[in-house]
Amino acid sequence: MTERTREAVANTFVDVVEKLTFMFGEQVSIDDVAPGTDPWVEARMSFTGDVQGSLAVIVPQELQPDIAANILGIGAEAMQKPEVLDDALREMLNVICGHVIRAIAGPSSRFDLITPVNVELDDDELKTLMADPDTTAYLLDDEPVLMNLKFERS
Repeated sequence: MTERTREAVANTFVDVVEKLTFMFGEQVSIDDVAPGTDPWVEARMSFTGDVQGSLAVIVPQELQPDIAANILGIGAEAMQKPEVLDDALREMLNVICGHVIRAIAGPSSRFDLITPVNVELDDDELKTLMADPDTTAYLLDDEPVLMNLKFERS
């Protein structure tokens, strides 16, 4: 990924997440992210078209209720349902993915999104993602968020 593309993707990610979740975002170095002891959750989807690849958003599980509450505008009782939390994370990923693809391939790009899935990550999977050069790190209201983007032009 070129530096110009990396910058466009990072700016797009921050802009979309702020508008969607009403949470302040900023890019940080991956070295500034401490995994902690709480579980992390990954939402990942593939895409095909003018560019093809996959995009994942990885968050600490404890951040999911804040994301869900802000995206869905729901009360605390719904936050007890894991499927609601996972749905909100997938929706965030879906919106981010469309905008990131357009940032890479241009505003008139054509693409198809494959249904996203959620996975709870173990420590080794999280460390592998953090070591991947295609992973970028952000803070969302001072909480860490990772994004892993793999793509190639068709």
